[in-house]
Amino acid sequence: MRWLLAAWAVVALLTVAAGAGPRARVAEPAGMSARELTAMFQRYGDTSGDWLGADRTASVPLPDGRRLWLFSDTFLGRPGPGGDRPRSASLIHNSAIVQDGDQLRTVTGGSPARPASLLSTGDNGEFHWIGDASVLGDQVQVLTNRIRRTGPGPLDHTLAATELATLTLPTMAAGRLRPLPLGDKVSWGSEVMTDGGHTYVYGSEAAGTMKFAHVARVRGADLGQPWEFWTGQAWSPRVDESARLLSGVGTSYGVRKVGDRYVLVTHENNLMFSADFVAYTATTPAGPFEGPHYLFRAPETDAGHIVYDADLHLEPARPGTLLVSYNVNDLDEAVAYADASIYRPRFFEVQWPLRQARRLPAAPAGVNATPDGSGTARVSWDVDGDLSYRVYRRDVTAGQTHFVRLPGDAPGRFEFLTNGHRYEFGVTAVDKRGEGAMSPVAAMTATVPPPPPPSTVRAEPDSAGKVTLHWAEVPFVQLFKIYYRDLTAGQRGRTGAGAYPGQSATVGPLRHGHQYEFTVVAVGGGGDSVHSQGVRATVVVATPPAPGTPSAQPRPDGTVQLSWPPVAPGLAYKVYQRDATAGAADWGTPGITRTTQFRSRPLEHGREYEFVVAAVNDGGEGERSPVVRVRAQLAPPGAAPTRLRAEPRGTAVELTWRSGATWHWIFRRDLTAGEREFTREEVGAQGHEATLRNLVEGHEYEMTVAAFNPGGTGPQSGPVRVKVGSALPTGLAVTATGPGTARLTWRETRTELLYRIELRDATTGEPWRADPYPVDGNTYEAVLLTAGHRYEFRVRVNDLTTPPVAVVAR
Repeated sequence: MRWLLAAWAVVALLTVAAGAGPRARVAEPAGMSARELTAMFQRYGDTSGDWLGADRTASVPLPDGRRLWLFSDTFLGRPGPGGDRPRSASLIHNSAIVQDGDQLRTVTGGSPARPASLLSTGDNGEFHWIGDASVLGDQVQVLTNRIRRTGPGPLDHTLAATELATLTLPTMAAGRLRPLPLGDKVSWGSEVMTDGGHTYVYGSEAAGTMKFAHVARVRGADLGQPWEFWTGQAWSPRVDESARLLSGVGTSYGVRKVGDRYVLVTHENNLMFSADFVAYTATTPAGPFEGPHYLFRAPETDAGHIVYDADLHLEPARPGTLLVSYNVNDLDEAVAYADASIYRPRFFEVQWPLRQARRLPAAPAGVNATPDGSGTARVSWDVDGDLSYRVYRRDVTAGQTHFVRLPGDAPGRFEFLTNGHRYEFGVTAVDKRGEGAMSPVAAMTATVPPPPPPSTVRAEPDSAGKVTLHWAEVPFVQLFKIYYRDLTAGQRGRTGAGAYPGQSATVGPLRHGHQYEFTVVAVGGGGDSVHSQGVRATVVVATPPAPGTPSAQPRPDGTVQLSWPPVAPGLAYKVYQRDATAGAADWGTPGITRTTQFRSRPLEHGREYEFVVAAVNDGGEGERSPVVRVRAQLAPPGAAPTRLRAEPRGTAVELTWRSGATWHWIFRRDLTAGEREFTREEVGAQGHEATLRNLVEGHEYEMTVAAFNPGGTGPQSGPVRVKVGSALPTGLAVTATGPGTARLTWRETRTELLYRIELRDATTGEPWRADPYPVDGNTYEAVLLTAGHRYEFRVRVNDLTTPPVAVVAR
């Protein structure tokens, strides 16, 4: 029920405010009526397919003539066939719509397949609600309230900070968020208004059951510059000296200069669940403000809905009118989901300035207010039968600055008082000409006992793990606290499930199959009641339906990216796969994800695989989606190896290189032999080094390396050249050593070789003959030579032969 947070902000336990309106001065055609704007957003919510509804509704005119609409909690998707909001609809905490003429475009964060809040905290326990904004150069500066969750209930959250965000024009790309040194007492950004040489920023402070307006300013138009705060008498740089302007503002309100006066428009928040919107006026941006002037009564409350927030939009308004937006919701979750049109902006317009008749009824006399024992005030006055009357009340103890109009038009009892608070009551008379001045006030101090606990509490579990509680109305009580304990788990103490207005609340999701006991506490002006009698319910979580057919996209790394439509928020999903090429029947062990996307492990290139998806909740695994089939594809490596090095090692060559791949082909060509084309080695090399053998000794080679995988061969590295060493000795020499003997010597290029010695008697023309015994080392002794004959010698290694040397025997 997170999406009801903004609606329930009117309960006054909410501790944040957000704001209205643009302040970039651009020429923009005026004249959109309230009816046209309301219809525009209803139509867009029904047909866009992405934006389903939202609240807040600040607007900013852009320099290029477009208009930016800013929203807080936003539902995404499209309505169901009956106009309902699907339970699977995604909720994000802020978004925007860009209006270009009659064309609208939704702006969010994340990706089209997985949209997210436009401004994200990166923390599931915190989120941003949008404040007002203004244009500065090529950026939109947006004030946001960072909200921190404090518990499981819909009202369990608090203001953490006010931050300044930027959206880049014209794309609306979100920039960095900058924390502002403003503390957590006032949620700034209810309104941003440029006036003269300053930009004024209005905020809202929650204090008990009241909300108070504050104002600050910066010099010029940059909201990132130092702020000054109105103290009630002067401007101060200290945020802790900010003073209250007036009470009864909503979570957002609008302030603009209209003519020679400043007009503040707000939902009437001095009274819980009011249907009224009011205006206050002042001669300076900091007040003092006079009013209230009642502008409009929202018709949606007649259907049991609630209304809240007010944003003032001057630029698109028709001449001579105030154009105001407000938000609508319902405290009953089932009602709000049954009709997607509820949670969308509404607009109204009123003529301004208001006209007032010259002659009005006189103020009533004899006004008297007395407390009674039931926690109400009994108010009476002298009645004239030709007139009707309106009763106003001010809570002096709570610091209420202005009177609020109460329901009812005759002497009687007026309820919803707080114990020990001092109240003032006034009465006005109304005839066909209008409303007259207020009577002298009558004061009293309320005596309010604690309320009785709610009776006839009943619990209705649904099939989604939630339990809806209903209880009878408790007089003079509008807020209730819910508690539960898990009987199946043996829980003894109670767990708070939050505070709720109205006569119903939905708690959960809870554990499937567990029995819980629920109690309800009434919160009244005299304190909390005792706990109601406990009511029990066993939680049921039906397994979720099957997801729609997944989409499957093969990726270059051999994986498959799957995505599918969400079934409902908060579910996990199991993803099964099998090898269709191999004809596998077993789906194997599934992968698990908490999103609607999944990437498989690397698969075998060229083979077909089948995938199915099943949603999982506390009740178990649901039915599987239709099967999707896809062929795995592995792209060849895209990068060539680098830093290829070649080192001769005798008649072999050692290659090393750098690469992110595992397997590589080696290519070579023999430059000495005149080869022009590279030849690939028959066996691939694993790793990043290899030794090439079977090379021709003494030949120069050029070599390259390329990575490969089942998808193909990547680009080749730059070539390197290397000359293969020779095993032939050098420095061959022969010397006659005695009668019939000679010594042959040489320098070895490699050790541990065996040499064949070939010789011939050149004097007789003898052909070359080989000594039958191989020789190691670097010397050879020849014997039985014929004196005076010339002998030639040479050495053979690995089919290579040295040039001959000669000697004449003694």
